[in-house]
Amino acid sequence: MNAKKTYRIGLIVERSRAFGRELCEGIITYAQDRDDWHLQFLTSKDLRRRHIRSHLDGFIARVTSNAFARLLKSTGKPVVDIYYENPLTGFAVVKTKHESVGILAAEHFLDKRFKNFAYCPYGGGRTSVYCQKSFIRRLRRDGFGCNVYSSKNEPLYNIDETDHISDVLSPPKDAKQLERWLNSLPKPVAIFCPSDLRAWQINGICHSAGICVPREVAILGLDNDIIICGTAKPMLSSVDPNSRKIGYTAAETLAEMMENGIPERMIIRQISPSRVVTRASSETAPVDPAWLSDALVYIQRNARHGISAVDVFAEIGRSHTSVTRTFRDVLGITVQAEIARTRLEEARHLLQTTDLPLAEVAARSGFNSTTYFMQSFSSAFGMPPKTWRETQSLRTSGL
Repeated sequence: MNAKKTYRIGLIVERSRAFGRELCEGIITYAQDRDDWHLQFLTSKDLRRRHIRSHLDGFIARVTSNAFARLLKSTGKPVVDIYYENPLTGFAVVKTKHESVGILAAEHFLDKRFKNFAYCPYGGGRTSVYCQKSFIRRLRRDGFGCNVYSSKNEPLYNIDETDHISDVLSPPKDAKQLERWLNSLPKPVAIFCPSDLRAWQINGICHSAGICVPREVAILGLDNDIIICGTAKPMLSSVDPNSRKIGYTAAETLAEMMENGIPERMIIRQISPSRVVTRASSETAPVDPAWLSDALVYIQRNARHGISAVDVFAEIGRSHTSVTRTFRDVLGITVQAEIARTRLEEARHLLQTTDLPLAEVAARSGFNSTTYFMQSFSSAFGMPPKTWRETQSLRTSGL
């Protein structure tokens, strides 16, 4: 009886930040479902040792240079690249769907009724470029422009010999130029940064310059690194890139390649981000008077808990007539209609990111009746929630 083959997998993924750690968690989750995978973390120095390379059956790596790509290519083994910087024929690529990241970021700010927008690149890589393009493209659909920061001193996103990203929590080298840029922006402004570290730096510069976050500058990062986001004051909102799913899909893809052979054409699979995790840095609405902004934040936080317009009046401490008139004059909407809109947005998020039954989606979104939820959703989006969910699944399948 032949012994069952064991696949030895080399992982070259930095683990100093949440994105890399969660990629590894996704890979490990896949490996736990099999008893024929043995995972081995490597550094780029390890990869240069022929005896190590020769004993491995495949690689999952953050490929960040031409030399690194050529070295992996020379092994003749299947490679899944989860960085998408220097892909080669025979590699598979599993990456974030950056177009969806930019759209999600733009719609996060558009839903909050911002009219001034800015983008602050970080790292100079493809992630930054792709997110910038899709962010700006989505804003243009609604007739808005975007101020983009540019600096020769922008730091590069480098991987060193130990495969750790060199992004320590420290002020940026271009701090003075960033401060001048921030002061020049029309306020209030919504800024998207394609890195939580860059968002952390922007937040710190705003604090030093006396710029109020989020009243004057609302900030959104990318990666949802709780260590970075949680140590900022106020805490940073961030796009969750769904990195565990990226890691899991990378492992699935490598298994296909090891079992079926390296395909002649490059495999590219894109994973959509899961959501925007809203924290204090973007929890605002750029409207006057200030109490109206507070009312909108209260609705955003509590719509799913079954509040009514009466609760909003009590929270703000103003009369029914005053609040109703201001909502109508400034926003062109009633208080109850804003609550309903917020609930429907929460329902769309749950439909897209979970397999919860419709009754549970309705309850978690703040609707006290599944029937009423289904009627409201169909009226707002032109199709029943079940159909809408199916269309979203079709769009993301096979990426």
